[in-house]
Amino acid sequence: MTANQHGPAAGAPLPTLELARTPGHLIRRAQRVHGVLWARYVGPETTSPQFAVLSTVAGRPGLDQTTVGTLASLDKSTTVDIVRRLVRHGWITAGPDPEDRRRKVLDLSRPARAALQTLTSRAALVQQALLAPLDPRRAQAFVRDLATLAYEGAYERTAVDDARPIELGLELSTTPGHLIRRAQQAYTVRWTQRFHGTLTGPQYAVLCALAQQEPSDQARLGEAASLDKSSTAEVVERLASRDLITVITDVSDRRRKKLLLSPGARKALPGLTATAAEVQAELMDLLPAEARSAFLASLASVAYAEITEDAAPSDAGSDRTAPRA
Repeated sequence: MTANQHGPAAGAPLPTLELARTPGHLIRRAQRVHGVLWARYVGPETTSPQFAVLSTVAGRPGLDQTTVGTLASLDKSTTVDIVRRLVRHGWITAGPDPEDRRRKVLDLSRPARAALQTLTSRAALVQQALLAPLDPRRAQAFVRDLATLAYEGAYERTAVDDARPIELGLELSTTPGHLIRRAQQAYTVRWTQRFHGTLTGPQYAVLCALAQQEPSDQARLGEAASLDKSSTAEVVERLASRDLITVITDVSDRRRKKLLLSPGARKALPGLTATAAEVQAELMDLLPAEARSAFLASLASVAYAEITEDAAPSDAGSDRTAPRA
C-alpha cells in the first residue's frame, strides 16, 4: 500500500515540501527578485535575454546565431526573435560567414557599442543588488555553486567561451542573474521529465500552500507560492478544471472564493510530494554534500531578500533605445 494509492489517514497532515527550503522554489523566487531589480536599474526597454545576446556578441564577435543563443542560454525561437529585433533596430549586424555563407554571423553596431557601456554598468548594479544579502565570501561560493547547478556540473570553458576579458557586457557564466535563469531552465526540464508534463512547479506550489493553510483565497495562495496575481489566477483555474481544487463561493461576499483541496488532490498529494522531493534531491546532488547546506541558505537569503526602494541610476532614460524582446 502506497500513499499515492490510498492517501494519508483521515485527519493526518498532508505531506508537503517546505517551500522556503525547496531549491527549485527558491530559484524561481530568486528569478523574480532579479526581474524586479532589472526593471529598477535597467528598465523595461532592454530585457535580460536581450542583454545576454548583446553581451555574448560583444565578447565574441563573429559567432553564428546558433552559438550565440546557446551561450546566452536561449532556445532557438527566442534567439531568432531577439536577433531579428536587434537587427531591425540597428543594434546588431548579421551577415553571411565568408567561409560558409549558409551561416549567419553577428556583430555589434557602433550605436550598440556606445549604449552597451551604460547598459553594462546598470546590469552590474543588478548583480550587486542581487548578492547584497551575502557577505563577499558567501557570495563567491554561492555564484560558484549556482554555476554548477546552472550548467548541471558540466560547464567547461571552450575556444569560443574562453577566459579573455570582455570590454562590453558581462561574462554570463559568472553573472548570478544569468545563472539563476539558466538554473531555472535546467530545473524545469528535470521537473517536466519526472512529472511527464502532468503538473508544473507553480501548480505544485499552490497545492502545497493550500494544504498548509486550508481553506484559503487566491491572494493568500499566490503570496505563499511566490506567484504574481495573473499567474495565480491561471494556476488556480487549471487546477480547478482538473478537479484538484474545489472553489466555493463565500456566502457573506459572493465576490470572494474559498479554495479547498479536492478529495482527488488529497489522495494524490503524497505521491506528488515524493516525486517533487526526488527532483530537489537530483538538483542538489550536483553539489558536493558539504556545500549543500550553505548554498541553500544563501539561495534563501537572495530569494527572500527585502528589496528596498532604491532610486534608479541618475542617468536613467539616457539610453532607452533598445527594442523590447
